[in-house]
Amino acid sequence: MKELLESCGITLNSEQLDQLWRYHNLLRSRNQDRDLTRITGFEPMVIKHYVDSMIVGKFYTLPSPLLDVGTGAGFPGIPIKIRYPHIKLILAEPRPRRVLFLQEACRLLQFKNTEVFDHKVVSQSFTKPVAGVITRAVEEMDKTLLRTSGCLPVGGKAIFLKGPNVDPEIGYVEKRFGGEFKLLLDKAYRLGNTENDRRLLVWERVSEPKEDRLRTESI
Repeated sequence: MKELLESCGITLNSEQLDQLWRYHNLLRSRNQDRDLTRITGFEPMVIKHYVDSMIVGKFYTLPSPLLDVGTGAGFPGIPIKIRYPHIKLILAEPRPRRVLFLQEACRLLQFKNTEVFDHKVVSQSFTKPVAGVITRAVEEMDKTLLRTSGCLPVGGKAIFLKGPNVDPEIGYVEKRFGGEFKLLLDKAYRLGNTENDRRLLVWERVSEPKEDRLRTESI
């Protein structure tokens, strides 16, 4: 694991490597009965889950507190917390079996300043202000920006781990939200020496959400 991580430009200390290894083993042992991930090979798990999550800190300084929306089995939040333990982290996941897994993982890894929000994030369900939200879910960016409008204040950052073909989504965000968000970063990169092309997008909220948008949000 250490060699794979370092081949992608990620260096962890011995304590962090131990945490990641324990998380990896827990994920493998709980996957069969909780349907946590369809990626099960060792190298694909390291590259597509752990590296994909942790590498974003190389390109952008992650804010804290950070809300991981739709984290599933803990991606990207748990690997980020392992690499950047100072970050205050909220893992948001509504599916009960995955919630139980996240709670077990946080106990096993002895995370501090970490909590699990066991509901779907929408503007009316999560209203605690955070400095940033992050997600690598397949949902379009405009939907995530809408559902986090109750917790992302002016100056807050919305961070998306996406595939390379995201230009139509960027255009739709700019059209739908007008001057509410500004695109701070659009970084294309590749995961190590693999052919996994990725885009990191960071939006900053520059004005308050419109009230009529909040009222019509679908829960």
